[in-house]
Amino acid sequence: MIVVLYLFIGMLVGYLIGNINFARIFSWAFGKKDITTVGSKNPGTMNMLRTRGFGEALLTLAMEGIKSGLPALACYFLIEHYFAGWGDVAYYMTAFGVILGHCFPVFYKFKGGKGIACTFGMFLFNPDCWWFALAIFAICFILVFFIDYMFIISLTFSFTMTVYACCVYGIQQRFLFLFIILILAVNLALLLFKHRFNFQRLFNGTENKVHFIDKLRKKKSVNTETAINSEEKADSDEISTIEK
Repeated sequence: MIVVLYLFIGMLVGYLIGNINFARIFSWAFGKKDITTVGSKNPGTMNMLRTRGFGEALLTLAMEGIKSGLPALACYFLIEHYFAGWGDVAYYMTAFGVILGHCFPVFYKFKGGKGIACTFGMFLFNPDCWWFALAIFAICFILVFFIDYMFIISLTFSFTMTVYACCVYGIQQRFLFLFIILILAVNLALLLFKHRFNFQRLFNGTENKVHFIDKLRKKKSVNTETAINSEEKADSDEISTIEK
């Protein structure tokens, strides 16, 4: 069927889009340093949080989410317009293509991120799941104040959303939705595979912790110190002017 060809074209386009890595872009733009040379060396949101701070990590999360969700949504409307009933399959195939491109980018010798932020975008932009994705994201955001292992929270979100989406499409008992459930299962397996070393380090007691509250306090402290230094400099300049 011609629609199958279009679905794989959408997935290929998604893969190429997935090669755009915003962690690399922002680490160079704001810090003039390659994110793959610092911290865990992973070009993703968590390493941006560890090495660049909350603001740049949040920006990376947003752009990586848009990177997967927006092309998938565009493909959904395009395929649904010409091939009614295939839009949902097109959506998830395109989004999964982006996640593959993010995890195994051909332009970076297949050394990419772990796909969590892109998975978040895949669920957030989906008309059937967006509200539940926001609710689970809010719960996970609260958990970061109590759990220092960020990959556990990330996988909790991905697992919960995958189960929810499978239930949503499974109860509708449409044959095409079996492809969606398969894609979601493969995506979850991919995320677990990309985090295999995190589990290994966790069991060995060497997994890196992200003290989220400390990072927020540190940022506040830095901002306060900067403000104080600016005020002191202004006072010094004013005194020098008066003396002259």
